[in-house]
Amino acid sequence: MDPEQHRASTRAAYDRLAEVWDDTDDNLWNEALERATVRRLLPRPLAGQYVLDAGCASGAHAAWLATQGCHICAFDLSPRMARQAHVRLAGRGQVVVADLAAPPYADGVFDGILCSLALHYVAEAAPTLRQFARILRPSGWLLVTLDHPFGTVAGEDNPDYFARRLVADTWSKKGVEVTQYFWRRPLNAVVDDLADAGFVIERIGEPRVDDEIRRRFPDGAATIEGRPTFIAYLARRVAR
Repeated sequence: MDPEQHRASTRAAYDRLAEVWDDTDDNLWNEALERATVRRLLPRPLAGQYVLDAGCASGAHAAWLATQGCHICAFDLSPRMARQAHVRLAGRGQVVVADLAAPPYADGVFDGILCSLALHYVAEAAPTLRQFARILRPSGWLLVTLDHPFGTVAGEDNPDYFARRLVADTWSKKGVEVTQYFWRRPLNAVVDDLADAGFVIERIGEPRVDDEIRRRFPDGAATIEGRPTFIAYLARRVAR
């Protein structure tokens, strides 16, 4: 799959999911594991910060950040997801359609950028990370979440951990089924890309099952107990 085919496939899948996404996103994976980790790692205080939600989907993170007093901009590759985010924000932020490789913002305008489970849709992360560094203010923060590089992928037997590889996952939400394709890369590749773009990692978060997750999602929690799922990198832009 060439880059343009991959981009079109990703956009089409999220366009199809947009109408049902809000009805299904309070789940084990998005809400209990990934978003809880993001909210724990976000640098405080948040009030008054200018924050970009890059790859915002239907705007769950952006809407939460707005409740914390952030000035929000957001974008997504999917026009329908961007429209859902616009509705969800209800005037509390600006949402546009854009590509991760070309965020349409001036230099140094943001205090922070959140990129939630989106960077794995680009084959080469370095150009996007350089763009993030460009639009951040000096010492601005970047919080990126990805599938954990040590996690398993359905259908993969004995994969080469060190190889950058395109993998597939099929999702079904309220009768809408899509197959998404995303890139897996080893831990050192992500760290190197962040460093080369001018970031220093401050913290790494690894969501894990806790008592609240066991209570709310007992069946799903049992299948991932003690296993890595996502990983979050909190990084800071440094002077070059």
